[in-house]
Parts: sequence; C-alpha cells; structure tokens
Amino acid sequence: MRATRLGRVFCADDGPAWMVSHAAYPTPVLLADGGLRVFFNTRDADNRGCLAWIDLDRRDPRRVLALSETPALTYGAFGAFDDRGLSNGSIHHVGKALWLYYMGWTKAAEVPFRNSIGLAVTRDDTATKFERRFEGPLIGCNRYDPFTVSYPFVIPPADDGPWRMYYGSSRAGGANEEAMQHVITEAVSSDGIDWRPTGRDVIGLAPGEFGLSRPWCMNVAGQAQMLFSIRRALYRIGMAALEAGSGAWRRTCGDLLGPSNDAWDSEATCYPAVIEVDGTRYMFYCGNGYGRTGFGLAILED
Repeated sequence: MRATRLGRVFCADDGPAWMVSHAAYPTPVLLADGGLRVFFNTRDADNRGCLAWIDLDRRDPRRVLALSETPALTYGAFGAFDDRGLSNGSIHHVGKALWLYYMGWTKAAEVPFRNSIGLAVTRDDTATKFERRFEGPLIGCNRYDPFTVSYPFVIPPADDGPWRMYYGSSRAGGANEEAMQHVITEAVSSDGIDWRPTGRDVIGLAPGEFGLSRPWCMNVAGQAQMLFSIRRALYRIGMAALEAGSGAWRRTCGDLLGPSNDAWDSEATCYPAVIEVDGTRYMFYCGNGYGRTGFGLAILED
C-alpha cells in the first residue's frame, strides 16, 4: 500500500469563533444523498473537545462545501465520563440513523485524565446533531483494561455475527504517555451496546514504540486491513492485515505515512480514517499537535 499526499483540508483557524483550536480525528461518512461529510473534533475556549462537521466535494475532497456553525455534540454533564470533552472514534449507518462511538474525557486527582467509550446517535443521516444514547459509558476501566481506554473503531455485523470493536488500552499506569504502554485490543457485542472486552492484545508494541491508537479497519481486495497511529519520538501511521484462518493481525507496514517537510504535518501524521469514493480510496489524517494544525488528505493505492 502506498499513500500519496494531497495536502491539508481544514484547520480550526478557518472555522467559526467557537472552534478555538484543533481539527482532529477526521471521520468520513457517505450520506444517503451521496454527500461526503467529515465529522471531526475541535476544542472550545476551555480546551474541551466538541464534535463538528464539514461537507466536502466528493469529486475533489479538498474543496469545502459547508461547515457546521454550531457543535454537533458537546461535553457531558458535570461528573459524567465525558464532562471534559470527547474525541470521535468511528461513525456508522445503523438503519437510517448514524451511530457515533467516541472517547469521553474526565479529570482524575493524580493522573492527568481518565477515558471511557460512549455512544451518541442521530435520528437519520440528514441530522447535524447527535444525542447521547446513555449518560454513562459503554466501556470504562475494567478487569481487562485497568488503566484507560481510547479511540474505538466498531464493525457492525454483515449478518447474524457479533459486533466487533477495536480500541486502545494501556497496559501500565503512569503520569506520562511514555509509561502507559498503549496497545490495541478488542471487545465483542451482540447488539452494539453491551460490550464484552476480551483482554487480547490485537496489536502490541514494537521496539521503540510506546503507544498505538485510533485503529481504522477497511477491506482491500477481500482482505481486512487496519491502519493505526504509532507513537515513537514522532507520530506516524502503520498498517496490519488480518491473516485468514488464524484471526491474528500481522503488521505489514510501520511507516505508511510519516511527517513531511510541510509545516502543518512536519512533526506528526496520526489518527487515520479511510473512505472509498467513486473508486478512489482516500485517507484523512491529522498533523502536528494532535490535530492542532488541522487534518489533511492522501490517496491510498495498492
């Protein structure tokens, strides 16, 4: 697989005043009317993550058609698992509605944050606002994920099989990210709401890495492939393939896309998300500072 950069698409500086900083975790969706909408995370004046959206021209996804003037979803009630903001994971059509699986943020006394995974929905895919399905999380810290969880990617079943979620989990505690040993694990569900973590490390750390995050699955020529962020000294994007028969994920690339000479993604490329539009496979991704400089676009080719 090869990634060819097309440049930056959007940053918060180009948005309305409530988008104080960041355009992160781009999550593309093809709507029923054929439109290409990308949901993303931006931050308010108190550094809390909110959900926004941008409509792009499907013939040239670098061209902006419309932008949300108000948040599509904001932080939760005081004391809730997402009262310090949210970071979107994956969005799926379920019937006529859109289901958003996201990571909620809250503060803790000694560690800088604690995360859980929640669900918000729309009534149909024309809606520009999400509503929480529950005030509480679907997955929080548990016996398999004792420290924190992050960035879910959900695969609804094509038949009567189980729902599957890939997400990040820390295998160690610590006050800084380098000590947390963040890997990609999985959970299964019969309905997309009640989840059972497996405790299995789907993709573990390689030498020189201290974090993997935001998995994104896709089908390439009949084979399941997964993109994910790799945290080394600098963020970059890696790739794995699902081996037939064994059900194990095998790394195929540790440097699908790394930092460039352009100012906006010179220090990081991270948080990939892929969509196929009219035969072209596009990968959205974030630049420096966890999306502080916005998100861009690349074409993926076999």
